[in-house]
Amino acid sequence: MKTYIPDYYNEFRCIAGKCRHSCCIGWEIDIDDASLRRFREDPLVSPYIDIDGSGNARMKLTEDERCPLLRSDGLCELIIRRGEKSLCDICRDHPRYRGFFTDRIELGLGLVCEEAARIILSRPHPIKLIQANDDGIGTDCPEDEAWLLGERERLLAEVSESGPIARFHEYLIFRHIPDALYDGLYEERVRFIEETVDAIKKAYSASDGSISALAETVRAWSYDAEYDDEYIPARLNELHNSLNK
Repeated sequence: MKTYIPDYYNEFRCIAGKCRHSCCIGWEIDIDDASLRRFREDPLVSPYIDIDGSGNARMKLTEDERCPLLRSDGLCELIIRRGEKSLCDICRDHPRYRGFFTDRIELGLGLVCEEAARIILSRPHPIKLIQANDDGIGTDCPEDEAWLLGERERLLAEVSESGPIARFHEYLIFRHIPDALYDGLYEERVRFIEETVDAIKKAYSASDGSISALAETVRAWSYDAEYDDEYIPARLNELHNSLNK
């Protein structure tokens, strides 16, 4: 199994207290099993663990929906006292995501993070995938996956915009086209990406034209669309019905 990453992937570093939209506020913080075993023995964390009737664990947020370990200066008390390796998986991974294929894993950065958005949108050249590692176990890529990855390359090569809008367009293609493997809605996803790019372009044209303005626009879009379990499936279903009238 090979692992591929965009060429900007390793540039990301959390900006912590400088972040205007902390992922430690307003988000559920799920705790994975391995971290839960550690946290139960840690007096710094254990008072804030909440476990529901199904055994799922998460952090108890404060009344203003902040992680209880988030300090007023925007820094994490757990990192300061225990180091970054002490974090649970979701805190360590965000805003990273993974795409799984038969012969590869692809890693990416999500635009819901303002620093990730800034990195992606300010790139001077098109996205380039690089191989990060290879476990040496060869696996053939199935025909449907090979076709879809080929279509993704074709769509990336046809991006007609320039500058940061092109980087946004490439991000959408890279992240969302592969999901057609699961729902079969390839054409619908192409249409969804096109309409999303058009909407962001209109919003960007009404702004001051800065990278920071566009980063905030796409961050808000990602929060509303990519992190809403119903938004994208509902829009794809509407497009499917429209295409099949």
